[in-house]
Amino acid sequence: MRDDGDLMVAEDLILRALRGFFRGRTMLVTGASSGIGYDIALVLAGLGVKAVLVARRRVKLDELASAIRHKAGHALVLTADISRRQQVQEVVARALEEIGHIDILINCAGILEPGSVENMDPQSFQRMLNVNVLGTLHTIQAVLPSMRQAGSGHIVNIGSLAGRRGIPRLGGYSATKFALVGLTEALRVELFDSGVHIALVMPGVVDTPMIRRNAQSPLEGRLTEMLPPMPVRWVTWAVIMALTLRLAEVDVPPGAAVVEKLAALFPGVTDAALAIGNRLREWAASGTRPQEQ
Repeated sequence: MRDDGDLMVAEDLILRALRGFFRGRTMLVTGASSGIGYDIALVLAGLGVKAVLVARRRVKLDELASAIRHKAGHALVLTADISRRQQVQEVVARALEEIGHIDILINCAGILEPGSVENMDPQSFQRMLNVNVLGTLHTIQAVLPSMRQAGSGHIVNIGSLAGRRGIPRLGGYSATKFALVGLTEALRVELFDSGVHIALVMPGVVDTPMIRRNAQSPLEGRLTEMLPPMPVRWVTWAVIMALTLRLAEVDVPPGAAVVEKLAALFPGVTDAALAIGNRLREWAASGTRPQEQ
């Protein structure tokens, strides 16, 4: 059995082989201050991509930029709340002025506020919509004109398997990710044969600060115990595959979205299975037996 050291060596060899594809390109990454966006920016910058790092937290972006520069990479830090269209337009204009062209746009920014649909706070839902859907739309619309003019470019949207199947206590989040999937699929058709490649990366539960924060509650904590979060690097590799192979969609883990699509053929059975799982989680979190119907 190979140990972690062997896997790291193999990963390094593959990344070295990919440097020719990435060297000299430029990218803009939203949500770069932590989690998936942080890791993607760090890895791709290490492959020679000039990075424009966008998020709200300047201190975290500066830490990432320092790590990139320590490895002889190039990083431009720009703070913005992507839910605000004007701020997005300003940072994209600044990025284009500084680096000339954006070859790769990776939309990683997202928020999750769990809760049941029955008791959902409309303001909580609006916050998720503003970041997860409108924020992504703002960055796409700001970057796309320059890509169209160049006749080339890559846009990668980080979705979620929750965007293929509504999940208990993630109804609002699922709704925003469903919207992101539809937005991405429509854009892919609109840009067919334009030279601009559109990809959707669909991860399951990933070990990010967002997931760890929500795992503090008993119910969400039980969920992460039953479905252990995947390493962030898995998503980074999915993005690399989408870019280098020009894939339209990459599931993390592979094939997961196919299972969800098959489950959609039998919604009644799927609903029943998820409902049972949800009640078992509630029981585990409360320490009381589930009520018989």
